Amino acid sequence: MRTNAMRRLLSAVGPLLVVLSLSLPLRGTDRFQVEVQGGIFLLNPADLNLLSRAEERYNEIYFIQRHLGWPGYFLNDFPEIRNAAPFGLRLRYRLLDALSLSAGVEGFRRSLDHSVSGGFSWSAGNVLTERKEYDPFHLGLEGWAATAGVHYRFRVGENTELEAGVAAGWARARFDFRSSWTYNVTLDDVYFPFTSTDGGTLEGDGTGSGFTGQVLLRLSRLLGRRLGFFIESSFSYCRLSSITGSGRETRLNIPGETTWEGEWGIKSEEIVMPHMSDTILVPTNYWGGWTAGQRVRDFVLDLSGLRFGLGVFVRF
Repeated sequence: MRTNAMRRLLSAVGPLLVVLSLSLPLRGTDRFQVEVQGGIFLLNPADLNLLSRAEERYNEIYFIQRHLGWPGYFLNDFPEIRNAAPFGLRLRYRLLDALSLSAGVEGFRRSLDHSVSGGFSWSAGNVLTERKEYDPFHLGLEGWAATAGVHYRFRVGENTELEAGVAAGWARARFDFRSSWTYNVTLDDVYFPFTSTDGGTLEGDGTGSGFTGQVLLRLSRLLGRRLGFFIESSFSYCRLSSITGSGRETRLNIPGETTWEGEWGIKSEEIVMPHMSDTILVPTNYWGGWTAGQRVRDFVLDLSGLRFGLGVFVRF
């Protein structure tokens, strides 16, 4: 019985003894470390960027294709969010010589404003001109995360360390968009001149929160006893659903404003025109007048992606 108990004890603490043998002794007394870092975040929030892609497709059907053969142009190129510049602060505690624990916060903000414009004209004794402008089309995204992590380091030189780690926590993000457009039609005729202007502004926002996880790899170098710098790369996983928010719309020459609140989703819109037909997937949180069958799926704010950072640290 005593032998069996000893075997069970050794099997339970054996892995821990191996870790301790690799990690001990603890060198020095600088157990705490404060880190500040910035860098580049490569991401592709596809459903958010679908706002731009849907607007391009609307213009292709309703504006560009109607004027094929007319002299002119339309710059139908709307922005996409593909990167951001995160900034973070991390506090670490060296539990063992090679093993440390961390707690950190990180955030970013990306904002794009593009002016999109163009027009077409036709001359047949008089000149008919149609022009459309977006000033601006805005797309914005911001997010922050609080994480806790575990890190294991390997010495590769007297003042150089290689480190691998994992972290997990909670993320919260918000996006917003604004589409402000005008449409002008002008007939240059000596006897019957004509001018018409239409336009409007459509705005919306969404907020969500959820789990985030990271896998990290970094190279650190001490510049003295306490000060050093590091280069870090990581992959973050974060897909936020159940996004809710508000929306607002105003139209030129129509008083008042239409507002709403709702959960974001992806709807399907069938467009049939004499010159072109298509099905467009549109992100929206406005469901008035739409049938349940047009809701294709939930809107997902995907903040997964690669990060490359450079930072400094102080040990104390």
